[in-house]
Amino acid sequence: MNIKYITFLFSCLLLFLLFPSCGDNDTTTDYTSSSKDAQIYSFSITAIAPISEDSVQRAQDSIRFIRVGKTKFAIDQVAGVIYNPDSLMYGTVLDSVKVAITFNGSYQPAKVLVTTPDSVNGYVWNLEDSISFAKLPVKLTVTSPSGNLKTYNIDIRTHKIDPDTLLWKQMTSYPSTFGESKTLLLKDSAFYTYGISGSSALLYTSSKSSTLSWTKQTLSGFSSNVKPESIFLMNGVFYALDQTGNSYSSAKGLDWKKLTTTKTLTSILGVLPAANRADDQLLVTYNNGGKYYFGKTKDLITITEVSSISVSPYDNQVPSNFPLQKAASYTSITTNKNKRMLILTAGISSGGVELPYTWLIKDSDDGLEMSPFIKNTLFKGAGLSNFVYGDNLYALSNNQFYISVLWGELWTIAPNKQKFDPAIAARTGQTAIVDANNFIWIFGGVSEGNKGLSDVWRGRLNSLIP
Repeated sequence: MNIKYITFLFSCLLLFLLFPSCGDNDTTTDYTSSSKDAQIYSFSITAIAPISEDSVQRAQDSIRFIRVGKTKFAIDQVAGVIYNPDSLMYGTVLDSVKVAITFNGSYQPAKVLVTTPDSVNGYVWNLEDSISFAKLPVKLTVTSPSGNLKTYNIDIRTHKIDPDTLLWKQMTSYPSTFGESKTLLLKDSAFYTYGISGSSALLYTSSKSSTLSWTKQTLSGFSSNVKPESIFLMNGVFYALDQTGNSYSSAKGLDWKKLTTTKTLTSILGVLPAANRADDQLLVTYNNGGKYYFGKTKDLITITEVSSISVSPYDNQVPSNFPLQKAASYTSITTNKNKRMLILTAGISSGGVELPYTWLIKDSDDGLEMSPFIKNTLFKGAGLSNFVYGDNLYALSNNQFYISVLWGELWTIAPNKQKFDPAIAARTGQTAIVDANNFIWIFGGVSEGNKGLSDVWRGRLNSLIP
């Protein structure tokens, strides 16, 4: 009796538990709902570079298409846009592209429709054939197994401006013309242009801005016999040398004083940089008994003879193939000690020979570490400018830029996209300055007819726009 009753209760309880789970539709799980998902979960592309007959073009395309395969894409599911946050290189044309897409992991879509400007009605894509993105917009419409649709606009972004193009703009010219001149940039805020006109020395200044406004300044103690190429600015003080070897300095560039030095100088080569800017020195040359030697100085008064030079460990004389005067001078100031140096390009030797060489000069406790590069045949002599721009060393000679990736070891002619504006008259003896905003400033110079030029130009590579 008790056993039958217990069995009856157990059976009733079992039916009670089973009944709602079988009959209640509200608690039933729909295992087919995922088939409604038409979303794209990842997107990537690869492409093979086109084969060009131009070797330079082939090299550029090779670089472009390596980057294509490494491009990351983002997916905006709300807006239905697939895009690359970092634009592809300028000139990239994606005519035949392999596309890799992932969908819901449980199934493949029923179909994917590709719509392009050349196929406005679209075509069904088999997920394997290449797609052309040469013309945009391109849209992908995904159909899920249950028939849901989701459309994505594929926004493949490419740089619209050629990064390797150098664009020029003419700035405000000097109020008057003069022969030899040199411009210096003080604290990246003001230009000082010194020029010699006949028997007069002139100074024009202007704040550095998109609109130059030149002011003629009154010079005191500055001889018209000063060599413009010898004027340098070091730690806020101006220094110069005249034709007879007299030295001058000025705290503000206006009032100059003649210095009494321990040696009669031949040339100021430039600023020799140190790890600490306060320890920078001017590298100079002087004549002693008909022989030329290097000297270092912080004030152009006390000249310390350089006792050792790396290219001639047993002789500290200036080498015969070294530019004693008229060399283009640039000081590379950087925390990288391997690139912290004075760079001299071309110039005139002690024997009057026009030189094509580039010298890299580093300061050392023992003297000077000097690396001469002597293979250049593209330019030589006086009237050049040199500067570092975009990690490359540039030289400017007669309106032609030359580039050295290896900083003087090998020079090549700059590409056409980096030529001077045709409106810029050919010149020598110009000043070239690169400012903190990566603008190249070209000041004055002397024309092919030996006429002083007063125009000022500013240019910048698109790739170096901050």
